[in-house]
Amino acid sequence: MPNDKIHQITYLGALLFIAGLFLPLASIPVVGDISYYRVDGTSAIITVLLAISAPVLIHLKKEALTFISAIAIWLVLLWPAIKNMGGGSNDSGGMLGDLAGKATDPLTNFASDLFMNINEFSWGGYIFLIGLVVFTVGCFITTMRARKS
Repeated sequence: MPNDKIHQITYLGALLFIAGLFLPLASIPVVGDISYYRVDGTSAIITVLLAISAPVLIHLKKEALTFISAIAIWLVLLWPAIKNMGGGSNDSGGMLGDLAGKATDPLTNFASDLFMNINEFSWGGYIFLIGLVVFTVGCFITTMRARKS
């Protein structure tokens, strides 16, 4: 792990976020504990790869590009809400819409309302959100510092 504190924050955020994807976010009476991975496995794997990309970019001395990882993660997580903003469109949302759109899955509403129902989170949900925020802040500070020098 690098000695730079900002890089360490980015690494820590990535680890917390990745762990939070697989930890229980909430407990639904009939279904039981659910994780983001259980709700939408495809998006979870995509976000894991994106979270890993920031430390890889840091290691490859491409710190100025780490903000792309953070933005891409937010886009993947918010894709169900973004896709449905248009209203009655017949567009499925393209490739990401096909990957994230699971209309027959009863847990899909939970995935799209993830950030709206923070009061329903269990301990894993807080690790997920803390990791996401720390990762995002770390990526943007790393990018800003890299562009100054």
